[in-house]
Amino acid sequence: MSWNRSIKMFVALFSLAAVLTACGGGAKEAKTAEPTQDSTQVTAATEKPADQTAASSDAGTSSDSNTSEPDSSVKEGQLGLDSTMDELVEKYADNVGYIRIPLDDHPVRRVSEKDSKNVNIANYSDAVVDVNTGRPIHTDSQPLVDDAFPFFTTVQAPNESYITWEEATNLERAMVKTLFIAREGLLITEEAMNNKDYSNASFVNTLRFFQQSSEFESMAPVAQTTDDITLTTLYDKARTSWGKLTEIDPAQDETAFAEAYKAARTDANNVMGFLNVLLSTNKEERIKEIYGE
Repeated sequence: MSWNRSIKMFVALFSLAAVLTACGGGAKEAKTAEPTQDSTQVTAATEKPADQTAASSDAGTSSDSNTSEPDSSVKEGQLGLDSTMDELVEKYADNVGYIRIPLDDHPVRRVSEKDSKNVNIANYSDAVVDVNTGRPIHTDSQPLVDDAFPFFTTVQAPNESYITWEEATNLERAMVKTLFIAREGLLITEEAMNNKDYSNASFVNTLRFFQQSSEFESMAPVAQTTDDITLTTLYDKARTSWGKLTEIDPAQDETAFAEAYKAARTDANNVMGFLNVLLSTNKEERIKEIYGE
């Protein structure tokens, strides 16, 4: 798929100020609990994106990729490739200590603990994948990263300094890609509501993407830092809201759909704001400033 590199980034669904206002206090690095949600409502931009095919194209592509058969090296009926943590660290840990498994090398692993029968199934790639196939739920491409990473960093808060893509955790990278597509989808959804046009292909594909994102089989990368745990909590809340949105037929109940959209937008707003903070070089300082002690 092609990404419109001339997209007007300042026409964001949420300004950073609105994003940070919508996030409540308590999202400290040392805590794993979900930050308290503020009741402040977020006002979405009314301008439509320059290219509304982005989210819909990805949603359509994802359904094709997930029909692929699981790799033959994984035992039939089993989720993930058998591994030990020692093996993963030795083979896949980078110089920071993050375990990064390429998408073409069985990113979903069954990790056994030494001297224990416990097995943890986890995704060690930098994308949200179908746990059955290990494939991303949307097109995973460099042009997507080239558009999405600047959007969630310098576009949102240009006066801050940021880490590089290489320094970001797997989960942060996955959220950059998935939330950028979700943002496009929310804009497409709002336009469909304004025009009362619910048969548009872009809107239909957007709902398909939201539905797929909310499913149990869609697995985000495993948390490898304390901040990743909080980010996971916020993302899970957002994708749950997306799933609830898809359960309502807007043509039959526009009021209920509008309320569900508002919740989906606010929850997406919260995780987008926290993501921007995590990608900054002074995240500890900003977390204290924005979310409190």
